[in-house]
Amino acid sequence: MTKPELIKNILNIPSESRTLEFKRLGSRNESIDRVLQSIVAMANTDGGTLILGVEDPQKTTLKGLDRIFGIEENLVFYDELGKAVRKISPPISSIWPPDIVEVPNKNVRIGLLAVPKVSDGFRSIEGHVYVRLEQGNKRLLPQEVVHFAYVKGFERADRELVAVDFSLLKTNFYDVWRKKRGIADDPIANVLEKTGLARKGKGGQILPTRAAVLLFAEFPNDLLDTKCAVRIFQYEGNLETIKETLNLIGTPKNIVGPVIKQITDAHEYVLTLLRTGIRVPSGFVTTYQIPERAIKEAITNTVIHRDYYTKRDIEVRIFEDRVEIESPGLLPLNITPSNIGVERAHGYRNDLLVKHLREFPDPPNLDQNEGVKAMRQTMMIANLYPPVFWTYPRLQDAVRVIFFNAKAPSEWDKVSDFLIRNKYINNTEARGILHVEDTGKVSKLFNRLVRQGSLTKIVPRTGAKRNVRYRLPTADEKTLFTPDKSK
Repeated sequence: MTKPELIKNILNIPSESRTLEFKRLGSRNESIDRVLQSIVAMANTDGGTLILGVEDPQKTTLKGLDRIFGIEENLVFYDELGKAVRKISPPISSIWPPDIVEVPNKNVRIGLLAVPKVSDGFRSIEGHVYVRLEQGNKRLLPQEVVHFAYVKGFERADRELVAVDFSLLKTNFYDVWRKKRGIADDPIANVLEKTGLARKGKGGQILPTRAAVLLFAEFPNDLLDTKCAVRIFQYEGNLETIKETLNLIGTPKNIVGPVIKQITDAHEYVLTLLRTGIRVPSGFVTTYQIPERAIKEAITNTVIHRDYYTKRDIEVRIFEDRVEIESPGLLPLNITPSNIGVERAHGYRNDLLVKHLREFPDPPNLDQNEGVKAMRQTMMIANLYPPVFWTYPRLQDAVRVIFFNAKAPSEWDKVSDFLIRNKYINNTEARGILHVEDTGKVSKLFNRLVRQGSLTKIVPRTGAKRNVRYRLPTADEKTLFTPDKSK
């Protein structure tokens, strides 16, 4: 990428986002503390980039190169920031200095400060922890820090000790696991201690881990102080409505039991419902085109990778036009909305659970990254919309995958292909690639895609409709301004 192309891409970014912020170093509203808060917030959320020396497009009437002031506008501020990043605790390795890019014809330089998503614990500044919102930062209260530590996977709930009698774990599931591994029929406490599924507590007593209860107990949901069931809801229509009664069809189904049984039972129950379809009052039966492989992969992922600290069950919601599967916990470790299914995870949130689940005969698919890839591929082969992932900040402590029961129109293929290459699209550009002259028709298409979560709408602060742009909901701007250092 040439420097002019890089600068053009940066100036085409219409607004700040969860993973991007502009910082004009000479602005009266800017301070070292505010910049540090943004760095910490991005590191604690999904990572991102700070563009130093460029004015926020939504805070100025300046256009094009006039928005660029460069780090030269306040080199003292720039140098102080380089020293201040050392105050971040624990340190973020190799974060400074930023990549420096010379701006042709301006005789100034801008800085691109890449902030990685941390995967080993929260970063703080002066004892305060921040997370990133869609635009701006949020300071966490102490109780929020504890909660977020679990939902982000910094704390491993599956390794925690629980006060459950070992006799309740000596089940057929335990025997199948033990025999598969070729372990002698020794006292269960000894076996679990040797395999890392039990250890001594503070009082010296050997206790099982939460993972052991989830793997072997017949009714873990009743033994643990958290919730660990799968709840399945079927709705009439496309919305959950609350009038005199809920628009539920039948009684919600609770799938309980050890993890491997939950996965199998949830697969069977949900797929049976989808094969049967929903009968609406008119007598018409909704048929589902969503591939079974996509549903099975999503359920397997949620049961294995959910946060087992948060007191919420997995929820599967079946509507006429879609299936939603919501899992407690945010994307852990290095995984972000923009790289899920693309980058390999650096580990598991529930690594102890996963490790021993593999030791059962016919374990569920546990290959990292394969699940999301399979969901996308099977939906594409079926000519359906790709799965949509909702998570923070739209959902505070969960990940929801949505499968739409609708064929993707040809317009979607053209729009999504344009967005993959150009990141943003407006009504004029869409009319050009769709060969449509009617502005209203394209607006209706965009509105429908925004409502279902396939697009994100970016509205300028000026409110001018001609400046409204759209993007893919999980995309970030990193590919637009990562300089090619070979040039």
